[in-house]
Amino acid sequence: MIFSFLAWGQASDRYKGEYANFYRGEELYEKAQYGAAREVFSEFTKSFQDVQDPMYVKARYYEGMAALELFNGDAIKLLMEFNNEYPESIYKNTIFFKIGENYYQSKKYKDAKEWLDKTDPKELDTAQLATYHFKLGYANFQLEDYASARNEFYEIKDGKSNYSDPALYYYSHIAYKNKAYQEALDGFLKLQNNSAFQKEVGYYIVQIYYLMGNYKKVAELAPEYTNNDNGIEKNTAEMNLLIGDAYYRVQKYDEAVAYLEDYNKRKETTRDQDYALAYSYLKSKQYDNAVKLFNRVTKENDALTQAAYYHIAQAYIEKEELNYARAAFKSASDVDFDIKIQEDALYNYAVLSYKVDYNPYNESIKAFELYLAKFPNSDKTENIYNYMVNVYSSTKNYEEALKSLDRIPNKNIKLKTAYQIVSFNMGIEKYERGDYTKCIEILKGVNKYDVNPMITAKAKFWSADANYMLKSWSAAINGYRDFLLVPGMNDLQLKENAYYNIAYAYFMQKDWVQAIQAFRTYTQLSNIKDKARLGDAYTRLGDCYFTKDDPDFQKSAMNYENALSYDGIQKDEVLYSLSKVYRLMPAKREAQITTLEKLLKDYPKSNFVIPALFDIASGYKNEGKYTDALINFNKIIQDYPSNILVKDALIEIADIKFKQKNYQESESYFRRVLKEFALDDVTCKRVTKGIVDIYRATRQQDKIVALGKEFPCAEISSDDEEIFFYETANELYVNEKYNEAITEINKYLKNFPDGRFAIQLTSYLADIYYQRDDQEEAVLYYSKIIEKPNSPYTEEALIRSSKILFNNEQYDQALPYYEKLIKLTSNSQVIYNTQLGLMRCYYLLEDYTKAADYASKVLENELLKDKELQEISNYIAGVSYFKSDQLQKSLSYLRWTADKISNERGMEALYLLAEANYLLKDYVNAEKLHNELMNRKPMDAVWMGRSFILQAKVFMAVDDLFQAEQTINIVIEKYPNSDDGIKEEAQSVKEEILQLKETPKDVEDNINRMIDMNDEDNE
Repeated sequence: MIFSFLAWGQASDRYKGEYANFYRGEELYEKAQYGAAREVFSEFTKSFQDVQDPMYVKARYYEGMAALELFNGDAIKLLMEFNNEYPESIYKNTIFFKIGENYYQSKKYKDAKEWLDKTDPKELDTAQLATYHFKLGYANFQLEDYASARNEFYEIKDGKSNYSDPALYYYSHIAYKNKAYQEALDGFLKLQNNSAFQKEVGYYIVQIYYLMGNYKKVAELAPEYTNNDNGIEKNTAEMNLLIGDAYYRVQKYDEAVAYLEDYNKRKETTRDQDYALAYSYLKSKQYDNAVKLFNRVTKENDALTQAAYYHIAQAYIEKEELNYARAAFKSASDVDFDIKIQEDALYNYAVLSYKVDYNPYNESIKAFELYLAKFPNSDKTENIYNYMVNVYSSTKNYEEALKSLDRIPNKNIKLKTAYQIVSFNMGIEKYERGDYTKCIEILKGVNKYDVNPMITAKAKFWSADANYMLKSWSAAINGYRDFLLVPGMNDLQLKENAYYNIAYAYFMQKDWVQAIQAFRTYTQLSNIKDKARLGDAYTRLGDCYFTKDDPDFQKSAMNYENALSYDGIQKDEVLYSLSKVYRLMPAKREAQITTLEKLLKDYPKSNFVIPALFDIASGYKNEGKYTDALINFNKIIQDYPSNILVKDALIEIADIKFKQKNYQESESYFRRVLKEFALDDVTCKRVTKGIVDIYRATRQQDKIVALGKEFPCAEISSDDEEIFFYETANELYVNEKYNEAITEINKYLKNFPDGRFAIQLTSYLADIYYQRDDQEEAVLYYSKIIEKPNSPYTEEALIRSSKILFNNEQYDQALPYYEKLIKLTSNSQVIYNTQLGLMRCYYLLEDYTKAADYASKVLENELLKDKELQEISNYIAGVSYFKSDQLQKSLSYLRWTADKISNERGMEALYLLAEANYLLKDYVNAEKLHNELMNRKPMDAVWMGRSFILQAKVFMAVDDLFQAEQTINIVIEKYPNSDDGIKEEAQSVKEEILQLKETPKDVEDNINRMIDMNDEDNE
């Protein structure tokens, strides 16, 4: 009781003395009534005089601290003045600390750091010390002084204060930034149950496991966090990326797809991220998606692009689209960022090139060679040699194949066999392209490795056949005979061809005796399949027996008769030839007429109809059957008024009338001949002689003299000037004294420009220049003949002029001559040749409609036997129909040409066939035809380039941009020429493809994940 009383008494005294206001202020300060406290302290300090008094000093301290608590603008000034006036004060450290806290609360971290750095932590109590370390650490953190911040957080992160967990969070965050992932992970794991940090630390934990490469842990934890409401934010793009990539790295590709796919749709992705999703697609058997996304990776020239191409190839293999797989393997093998990938890709590219038989640049063999050069110690070497043998055996790029084989030392039996086969095939290719001299030279290489005697034997045959085509008849015969002497040769067709061609070689040399023996040998062969050729052989036997020095008409007729039993030959010609033989056999005169009548009945459109009619009429005349003879001669005149035999028919009728003593009519017919026809000397003499005979028979001698004056060819007057000039010129021409003949012919033409023999001598003059190959002069004189009425020389003039003009590429001038000739002639061979000329002229003059029309006529002509002309005619028909926009009609001709011809025309035809299908929108056939063109050997660069461009357009038409780009890259990278416009066209197409491939994506902003810490969050 005494103590309590004394204490109360002392307290009461505090408020009565000189320190009363101090105590009242202190009481208010302790009750946090800072405004009132400051006023009381201010009154006290103003009224108290002893500035060194402890109470005064403490009052000044309280006044400043109250102002600081009130955030008064002069608070820091008051406290700084206090420290300056009382530098040894016990409150100095507390003031530093409180000013630092004040700046911290105002987020003035630089000032906060300055004052907290002045604070001596040793003078702070436990609670203040935790606050001090955190706020100084956080200020340093905000000022990006992470090392200092880390040190401060370290002091309290493992304590029990309210600042321990935040300090641990930021400490772990700094460790994360410094890539001290285990240290960061340890800290974040301690905070994962703290609701304030749960969402954020979950994200960090997953990310750290990811960065540490513990993808299995990420795959385990990430779904747990994303499915937990207290965990990290659900389904963020970043989280899906981590989960998807973790699944990808632990090879759980099915699970990876959904997460990576979501990120890919929502964010702008890197090539590595596209690669991961593409690879997951591949492993999840989503091959189309894999190809599209891998294709996005191939924008740079690096190892990632190489791997992407390799996986594109794998996807196409799974889809069994080997051509596309091959292209992708090629791209992967072109770079060496990853040698193992390059090796395997190069091997697979070469093997696929072989398997799909698709090597337009001979990539297969080149790839095998490159592989052996790059990887000589590979365990696949033996396999490659086996493939190379197969390629050599099937390739048509024979020259390169031989070069390749020559580069291989110590060839085994398979490679030697391949060498023999390639040499043989190259020789045959030269043969088919008409380079017969080169064919003979190359076929000699078959003997270098005589592994297969049958191939050697066939080389003998084709070498002989090449000589045959070169008209080296003796060499051809010897070659065929060498072939036939080879034992064991079982190719019956080649043997048959050899016998037949031996016979024809003798025939072409006019060695009738040897030809007869050879043709007979051929006809006695068994099992001849080509019956038309057998019929032709009998026909030539008939020709030989008829033409030889001692003709055997009986055997000639027998062979012609045998020929008629076979189809496929020109039976009208054989019948006509047989009739000529019968005419010379007295016992067969009646058979001659019968044979000719059969020709007229069975072949009414034959070119031999008119000659047959004439021969029938002549036969009746010779037998004295004048009525029948006149009927047939008149038929020629009436039905074929333009034919050259009309003149002869008129003469024969005149002669019959004379024999019938109908002299007036006879003279009328003879006069008609003289009037209507420009006659040669022989015919003129014959006609005038006939008239002379009439005048003699009718005793009109006075008319003979007049006839002689009218027609000097009658030689009535020996001193006739024109006859003199004519006979001189004619004799010189006949005796081949051409220089003098030219002079004398020109003298005649000068004196008698319209003379009876002007056309004949003009023809002689043209012929001389023609034989001298003075083509310009020859055409000049032939044109003079052509301008005159039709004569015996008109047809030859037209034939030769059109030929010269055509050969000189004067197609527009040759064309009218061909057109006139086709109307004039009745000769089947001339008709055929003229059709050819018209076809070619119209084609070369780009009149494709008419060119196509005449090409069709040529193809329908029975005389079209020559293989090369068949090829040209089909080619012109196809191209002309195509260029005249008759696409449907062009298809069959282009198809025939592509199938039959292996040279450039065949490649052009196949290309146009593909383009026609493309224009007709038949894209499937267009692609098939492109692939067929790529298999052509040897390949022409121009058509290959155009075909690849067309193929790219086909892919564009069906919206397959990947294949379109791959295809167009072949042209850009491989096409050998840079000045023909093909590369420019290809680049233009590629730019169009790249524009189509661009697809803009929507992206979302990154989320700021930093926590803003202040006192209110933690106190």
